Amino acid sequence: MKTIEQFAKFAKTNRKGTTARGPEKLAVIYTRVSGKEQYDKNLSLDVQRKIIEEYAERCKVKVDAHFGGIYESAKTDGRKEFQRMLDYIKQQKGKVSHIFVYTTCRFSRTGGAAIKLAEDLREKFGVEILAVTQPTDTSNPSGVFQQNIQFLFAHYDNVLRRQRAIAGMKEKYERGIWVTKVPMGYDIVRTNGERKIVVNATGKKLRKAFVWKCEGMKNDEIIERLNAIGIPMYKQQMTKVFKNPFYCGLIANAILDGRIIEGSHEKLISKEIFFKVNEIHEQSSGYGVTHKREQDEVPLKVFIRCGECAAPFTGYVVKAKGIWYYKCRTAGCRCNKNARQMHSLFEGLLDEHTVREEDREQLKHAMMDIWHEINKEGKEKEQSCQLNLNEVCQHIDRVEEKYYIKEEMSREAFDKFYNRYVAERDKIVKEIAKLEQKISNPESAFDKAIDISLELATTWGSGDVKQKEKLQQLLFPEGIIYDGKKGAFRTEKTNMVFMLLSSLQRVLPELKKEQTVTLNYLSLSAEGQGFEPWIPFDRYTHFPGVPLQPLEHLSFGLFRGCECTAFFGL
Repeated sequence: MKTIEQFAKFAKTNRKGTTARGPEKLAVIYTRVSGKEQYDKNLSLDVQRKIIEEYAERCKVKVDAHFGGIYESAKTDGRKEFQRMLDYIKQQKGKVSHIFVYTTCRFSRTGGAAIKLAEDLREKFGVEILAVTQPTDTSNPSGVFQQNIQFLFAHYDNVLRRQRAIAGMKEKYERGIWVTKVPMGYDIVRTNGERKIVVNATGKKLRKAFVWKCEGMKNDEIIERLNAIGIPMYKQQMTKVFKNPFYCGLIANAILDGRIIEGSHEKLISKEIFFKVNEIHEQSSGYGVTHKREQDEVPLKVFIRCGECAAPFTGYVVKAKGIWYYKCRTAGCRCNKNARQMHSLFEGLLDEHTVREEDREQLKHAMMDIWHEINKEGKEKEQSCQLNLNEVCQHIDRVEEKYYIKEEMSREAFDKFYNRYVAERDKIVKEIAKLEQKISNPESAFDKAIDISLELATTWGSGDVKQKEKLQQLLFPEGIIYDGKKGAFRTEKTNMVFMLLSSLQRVLPELKKEQTVTLNYLSLSAEGQGFEPWIPFDRYTHFPGVPLQPLEHLSFGLFRGCECTAFFGL
């Protein structure tokens, strides 16, 4: 007959809050202050830590780590040090038993959120929060209730403080006194104890921007001029400056509930100039239109540059006809092109880099031949660099031995030789690092590149705007140039893998089947087709329209480009 004890393995236990922990109690300490005023008082970081450590010593609890020790507001729980402490507790997997803080409000002032966090720490990680100046036993419901009340009072106190602070700020704003950080172009100065907000040197230069705008100058030109005189600026920032009434002596803040107050600070411009600038802005064609960076109808904008002035193209629509156009951004350039015609022209450029499926194996075979040939020299150079590195390291060891151990060298001689050898070593290490940048599976990478090259124009035409932009950047990383007079594109830089594939596609008919493709043969074949010849074994290689590039760059940088796995999802 079975006894009741034999059924013990089927018994159920309450696992809530029973995180496994060793026999020794471990605690982490968290200290914080909200600002310098608390640091200077009796609530300083040092005072908090000292009292907590004394408490831990009395209770015979080992302190495992310290967190905080900086200025952090407790109105949210997104504090860096606070989050670092929570991450540490989770990583310890039940080893930490307590979080020691000076008072409950040092832990958090978020009220309900703090109560939920404390509950999660107890039940999921077996960690209790203990304020050493307000000790509460949270192992029972009564202690948990008491601590929750402390959290709520801390939150209530924080709300009252914020309310008092806002009331004080509002009272000062209504008297025309700006109390927060001043905008660009202003400084806060104190003369005989009196606080004043005055225009600084940057503000005097910024004043010119308002004048230029009144004269009808475009924002792009204003930004360019400001940058030239040492005032860095961008478009969105320029718009914010023009729309800020602070510069004409007024105060506008959300605390004032929509009211405008005459400020006591120095004016940068007159109210008349401010109104005129904003009237010009409101009358502009793009005012009130939500900015959309990606436009489906003009995916080539910015990517295409003008052949006359090198400015990037933008896109616009003739609403009456519903037709989109590309145009040069330079005023007076008059380089416009129908978007459909531009897209057709670009698809023609893509067709030039398209390869045929029936040539896949020959292309891949040829690419692998080139890969091995180029990397052969790279491998030899890597071995040579490694020998040089070993030699230089031996020199460094000998110099250190003579100076530190045998004392056979003066300090001046040591510094001279040691610094020279270390600089030489670092240079060789960098060179080796470049040479080691290889792709792990070149055959797979070439397969992917060929997959993309099979239907470039079709892939581009059927993709959404993001896919089109990715393909554009992959093939032509520096964009393309449109020659308006010739009605054709000019490319300054093409992804070398795709250029190799298209070049091989053209010379393949001249090659015998199964014949090994060598760089020498390709050089002659390409030249015969009217292309600029390669210089395969002079440490440089050359492609049509592409500057000479070092051979080692080809071997370790070129082919890695075809492993753009983020793009291959097209």
